[in-house]
Amino acid sequence: MANKYIYRNVRLFKNDTLGTGSYGAVCKAKCDQLLCAAKLLYPVLFQMIAPDLGKEHRHPFRRFEMECAFLSRINHPNIVQYLGTYRDPDTNAPVLLMELMDESLTHFLESSPGDIPYHIQVNLSYDIAQALAFLHSNGIIHRDLSSNNVLLVAGSRAKVTDFGMSKFTDINGTMTTCPGTPAFMSPEALNEPPVYTEKLDNFSFGALLVQTTTRQFPKPADRFESIRIPDPRNSGSTIEAKIAIPEWERRQAHISLIEPTHPLLPIALHCLKDRDVERPSSQQLCQTLDTLKRTPRYQESSQQDLHQILREKDEANQKIIMMKDEQITEQLQANQEMMTHKNEQLHAKDIEHQTLLHEADTRERQLRSLNQELQSSEDNTAALRQAIDQRDREMTQLRQTLASKDKEIHDLSTRIYQVELQDMREDQATLVRPVQILKWESLPDVPFVMSDGSSAMVGDKAYFKCLGKEPIYEFSNNQWHTLPQRLRKFFTIVSVDDMLTTVGGQLDTHRYSNKLYSYINNKWVLHFPPMPTKRRVPGAAYANNTLVVAGGYYDLNYFTTVEILNTVNMQWASVSSLPAPTPRPSATICGDYVYIHPRASDDQEEHSVYKCSLRQLTQSQPSSAIWEKISHWPFSRFSLVTVNGHLLAVGGRDSNRDIISKDVYQYNTTSWTIVSQMSKPQLACLTVVLPGNKLMVVGEGFGAQTNCEIATFV
Repeated sequence: MANKYIYRNVRLFKNDTLGTGSYGAVCKAKCDQLLCAAKLLYPVLFQMIAPDLGKEHRHPFRRFEMECAFLSRINHPNIVQYLGTYRDPDTNAPVLLMELMDESLTHFLESSPGDIPYHIQVNLSYDIAQALAFLHSNGIIHRDLSSNNVLLVAGSRAKVTDFGMSKFTDINGTMTTCPGTPAFMSPEALNEPPVYTEKLDNFSFGALLVQTTTRQFPKPADRFESIRIPDPRNSGSTIEAKIAIPEWERRQAHISLIEPTHPLLPIALHCLKDRDVERPSSQQLCQTLDTLKRTPRYQESSQQDLHQILREKDEANQKIIMMKDEQITEQLQANQEMMTHKNEQLHAKDIEHQTLLHEADTRERQLRSLNQELQSSEDNTAALRQAIDQRDREMTQLRQTLASKDKEIHDLSTRIYQVELQDMREDQATLVRPVQILKWESLPDVPFVMSDGSSAMVGDKAYFKCLGKEPIYEFSNNQWHTLPQRLRKFFTIVSVDDMLTTVGGQLDTHRYSNKLYSYINNKWVLHFPPMPTKRRVPGAAYANNTLVVAGGYYDLNYFTTVEILNTVNMQWASVSSLPAPTPRPSATICGDYVYIHPRASDDQEEHSVYKCSLRQLTQSQPSSAIWEKISHWPFSRFSLVTVNGHLLAVGGRDSNRDIISKDVYQYNTTSWTIVSQMSKPQLACLTVVLPGNKLMVVGEGFGAQTNCEIATFV
């Protein structure tokens, strides 16, 4: 096993087992940030003595080496991707690293609640046939094709795996024993000794078709039938003889379950011929299945499956809406109950206040009565005076009590008003409010001359890259630093999975790059797969595990090409192209939309912004996304940035290229509005959002002077 395929920074999750076999188990693993599958052999198997050379496939270590050797030479979309090998530090045993798949075909068929849709049957069969055609065209026989060795992605794409039994056809095809799964093996492979060609795999493919259409694991009847025949050595007596049973009859119990008009049935029967010369080739299987994919039955099945998916999504959305309605209703009921309780308290306080007023009036009448008694009886003057004084003291106490109750009522009313005011403020807070920039501040001098470029924010550090220059400048702790040099220029920087990453670029005068380098542990490493298209200074934006790369140019030809990378499965895809060339674009993702601005176009398109739904880019078929052109205004070469979920356009110049803008615009669904002005005009800005609600702008001002300032926003 070559050293270039050996990895050392790998973490094995041995408790998360994906499958087991007689030689070992498959578990999940993680290489850097990449999830993958790891094939481990039981340690005791590596203590076996040297195997018999005529039976080398029976030795697990030899089989493991053969599988690594085969996978390292194979690269096909329908074959499980080989990633390399790794030494288990616990056992010092070698580990085979492969791409992580969802499930085996066996599990998919057994766990399916009903019949597999016809178009899914055709798609899976076509993928397996494509893998066999690739292997056979390169002189490779799999020899152990079964549903356990076919893995699926999302129940719709199939890939072939387990090449420990594979052989090249330039090696003698006769062996004492042929490895494989008996239920999928052809008659010539079960003979002793077996003599086989690539038609052995095509027979196994026929058994897979029967299993896929019936969802039952193949269990053929016995190969031979015992009969009595005349004994040639003894006239008048018979002897017992065994005759071979045709494969169709052995498997008739399963074949009879298939609909007679099913288009896959004749293909399966053609593959299950007893003689290998009568079976179709892998290329013929691919052509036949490709023809089925263009039939009305296939199209109808695909449409029905799509409609079912849409119905399920609609039902799920309805459930979410009902749940939200219930939550809102419950909250309104709770608020109503609270208001009712507060009103009851206020009513009780009002009754108490009325009672105190009535008591005070009664005391007042008593006092007047006493005064009348005092006037009519001078003999009782002293006693009446005492009674009057007592009543005065009681009246004072009553007035103090009344004043205290009035204050309580006032405080309660104030609290009720504050609750209502807080509810009103919370309701208003849900409305979309424009970004408000409080102030602009200048930063330390910039160590480079600004001229377009790109910027990225990783953690609490900001990074800036000028157009056509090699250095990347880091801004942290209010100081500027320079990162280690890269050997190319005209690349774009972007933050992907919290890693500073370069996209594309120029290697030398005549060579361009499609690679992505990430800055990890103070080193530049190849962490992501290369782009399908070589280009320099493209636009790049990342969000929701999706990296969008748009525009750029190659040999002075401007691109409209847009490609996306799913950083979970590490797969690139080409999507709908932009309506116009986009040299040196500014790109950002705001909410569910990708926004692209061609900052250096020579025509009126440089004033435009194109947007497209990120969900539409990642979920639809290629070339189905539609880019929408946002109405433009007199400025061009501005920079796009996302602040608190709002799209801003910063700086730029007018149509006559005479005026450099200080304006900061905000996009409000259909129009642009000025929300602030920078202290200095900025052309071709670079922008990042710093922690603490701060927007950093580095741009070219008058006389090619570089300006740097920070805005604090809410």
